Amino acid sequence: MREGKISPANARLDDASIDVLHAACRLLAEPHTGGVKEPLDSVRALYDFIEKITWPGTDFDERAELLAACAFAGWRIARRNATPSKIEQWQSRLVSARSAFPYSGEAREESRIRECKTDQAASAPDDPEALLPVLERIRDQLESAPAKALEETHFLYSFLEPLETSFPASAFLLGEREYFLGEIARIAGTAWRQLSRRDEARRWFDLSEVWFLRAENASGNLAKLTYQRLALRTEERDFEGVMQLLPGLISAFERLGMSQDAIKARFLEAVVLRETDRLLEAKELYRHIIREAEALKNENLLAWAYTNLAQMHGMTGDAEEAWQDAERAAPIMRRLGNQVGLAKLQLGIAFLMRSRADAGRAIEGYRVAQCEFGELGMRADVAAIHLVIADLLLDAGQEKQAEWEIRQALPLIDEYKLVPEGFAAMTLLRESLRRQKIDRQALRNLHGYFEELNS
Repeated sequence: MREGKISPANARLDDASIDVLHAACRLLAEPHTGGVKEPLDSVRALYDFIEKITWPGTDFDERAELLAACAFAGWRIARRNATPSKIEQWQSRLVSARSAFPYSGEAREESRIRECKTDQAASAPDDPEALLPVLERIRDQLESAPAKALEETHFLYSFLEPLETSFPASAFLLGEREYFLGEIARIAGTAWRQLSRRDEARRWFDLSEVWFLRAENASGNLAKLTYQRLALRTEERDFEGVMQLLPGLISAFERLGMSQDAIKARFLEAVVLRETDRLLEAKELYRHIIREAEALKNENLLAWAYTNLAQMHGMTGDAEEAWQDAERAAPIMRRLGNQVGLAKLQLGIAFLMRSRADAGRAIEGYRVAQCEFGELGMRADVAAIHLVIADLLLDAGQEKQAEWEIRQALPLIDEYKLVPEGFAAMTLLRESLRRQKIDRQALRNLHGYFEELNS
């Protein structure tokens, strides 16, 4: 088959040959691939054969099961010494194949996870093939329900971490336990970062690094972890440090063939350009990202680039451009279920109304965005919007209402330790509230910092 001597067009399937295909998938997924030479070539040929062969009658999802088993073997082989792009290619094939049949391993695995949540005596999830799609689903939740993603990762981590002593080593071969724990910790750290719990994010990123350092062929995983750490430093406004490290990270992504991750890293560069008032350069970089995302057919990156451009145009009062970019981004965000992106897009529309001195519609837009952030558990963004609305209310001479907004924000700022650089402004603002005369400059210093922080 690997040498092309068996054509799927001429081959005939019967029960015996189907059993042989199942056995071949199992053999290739064994440690050291059962002694098969050139295993990645073999698994690639097997996958192509299963995909193209004509099935005798209804297959009852058996082709999809075979493709998933074969893709898992490919992922397991690639993870030892192939490039990150090859590893992700096999993982994507596995997830796609498993989505084609309703009673897949990850469906059973998630049922076991739910059972374990209510019954501590239940057995932990222990199927590496099924866990890959489970993690893919949780990654998707980062942009639709980050608090839910956090709950799932903490639960999975608590079960997988003790596996080394409580389960046979054969359950997680070839360093897969280390890989899964590292990836779960990276996802958890990302969720904590999105929820502005930076100390927790750092702790989970440290855990992720420790596991990945013990895993085989983890350079791509460590590069993704470095991206998350730089994203955290960007939010903490360490722009100089980020710009020193970012070129090396982008170069590493490109060398490893991780084109989509290289584009994600360029988003951090665009944020730094924007927050250091290099707006024209930032807009041009977002346009470059749009072209790259279109070439890769990556809708998520494309939608985020349009969302960021819409926000920038909104802040500068470029109404036509803002609406055009928002209209391009919104349908994609809705189709992908990206609730975080939709909330950010709503914020951009509010920025536009504010820049056009339409205070009423601006406040209405901010309220909608604030509600959406609140539902997502992104309370730092909720606090930031309270301060922006307070500033608009002061413009309208509604000082009492503005004071109420500020008092809603301050406990959240304290709880999340959000503005170490804005401590002086916080002190002045608190003192002005005590004197019942809001210090407008302190408020603007603080909410200006917030606008940059949550962009």
